[in-house]
Amino acid sequence: MQAEDLNLAVHPDFSLEDFSDACLQLTNNTIDDEQVAGILGILWDIQNAKDVQRWNACREEETQMARDLAEQAAEELAQHQRCLRDEEEAILAEEDKKNKAKYAPVPDIEVPSGPVNIPAPYATHKLKKGEYCKLYFFTNVGLAEAESFNASINDEALTLLKADNGQHVWVPVSNSRDKLAVIKDKDLTWEQFGEAAVCLMNTMREHDWQKDRVDMHVKFWTALEEHPWCHSPHNHQK
Repeated sequence: MQAEDLNLAVHPDFSLEDFSDACLQLTNNTIDDEQVAGILGILWDIQNAKDVQRWNACREEETQMARDLAEQAAEELAQHQRCLRDEEEAILAEEDKKNKAKYAPVPDIEVPSGPVNIPAPYATHKLKKGEYCKLYFFTNVGLAEAESFNASINDEALTLLKADNGQHVWVPVSNSRDKLAVIKDKDLTWEQFGEAAVCLMNTMREHDWQKDRVDMHVKFWTALEEHPWCHSPHNHQK
């Protein structure tokens, strides 16, 4: 296609000497030089309009072809990238199956600013089920015993215990061994009571206890902590 834009073509002045030979061919007794220049200008306009129309049509065709080629190249590139991504995902999925620990999700949680208190397995098991659990397991002494617990003992081992209904059942050792030599709630000191209340509240929240249940315990223990006997100088009232 012609590189020059025919839309920018300049109408020639056919009255100039450069076009004298062409004007001479059309000049006669009835048509003078000025009329001949006008006729040549009209003929040029007619031919130029046709040339411009063809030039614009070719230009639009080339532009559309270039657009189609660009869209095709973009689609091929996107398809190639999708194939690569699918291959990478397939490789990662296979790798994930072989090395689950390596690709296990890491929870986005804050670093604890204080000591991490983890109750005994027996107490944790009770709270998960929403059952009553002695406060001893949440005192500093109970937490210390849980921390020193020998984790090398097989948690899947079973032991025979007597249930509340009198029947003997097999239960995991991790759910039973911490019940030995446990101080009853009524025998705890006020200090131990305060230690257990704070830890138990946090553990309840960690195990998704309903807010109204947690608030109920908070109000109950707050009322006990504010009772005059708690601050009495007489030991028999404590």
